[in-house]
Amino acid sequence: MSVQLYLGDCLEVMKSMPDKSVDAVITDPPYGIGAKTGWARDLYGDVGKQWNGGSITNDKDTSMRDFIVIWAKERGLPIAVFGSHRIPEPDGYLHRLIWDKGEAAGMGDLSIPWKPNYDFIHIFGRGWIGKRNSSILRANNISRISMGRLHPHEKPVALLVQILEKLPQNITVLDPFMGSGTTGVACVQTGRNFIGVEIDPTYFAIAERRIKEAQEQLKLELE
Repeated sequence: MSVQLYLGDCLEVMKSMPDKSVDAVITDPPYGIGAKTGWARDLYGDVGKQWNGGSITNDKDTSMRDFIVIWAKERGLPIAVFGSHRIPEPDGYLHRLIWDKGEAAGMGDLSIPWKPNYDFIHIFGRGWIGKRNSSILRANNISRISMGRLHPHEKPVALLVQILEKLPQNITVLDPFMGSGTTGVACVQTGRNFIGVEIDPTYFAIAERRIKEAQEQLKLELE
């Protein structure tokens, strides 16, 4: 199993990638909503960063998401792209999955008796396999610091595993917006090769450590 991690701008890193080095793209790009974080925390021990009211890089619009979709479609790759009900959907997707975040998630408009405890995952391309089942994927959101949240938009590993299980084994998955490394951890757990790119040094360090820990845990399980 191969893991390659790059600290830098994914637009630059992807220019240097050899043809056919990637078999699928799974990513949670900037949504384009100008989100601000509402809490501060020392992250992951010595990898520390206090943030309160901070923002996500390139979150001013959906251009980064749209670039990745076009890049992957031009190469005929299967793509899963996370999104939000708060922004326009990307063009040309084949299917839309619903991520049910669980009862603990969602605030939204407090004047109505329903919570927006869901997000979208847009599916593009061919190469998806496996038994046809529900388009609603259930995995509890990492909504609190006490649950070990390391990124303001961190996704649970169990959710990424459900997506990866619909792709063949021994492929290489690219996540150009790696964040805290959840896709990489899920790739290690499911036996897929992984290429991850992250522009923020703090999150890159977190991802690097999490993925290394997942690799070490896998070695222990195989011994």
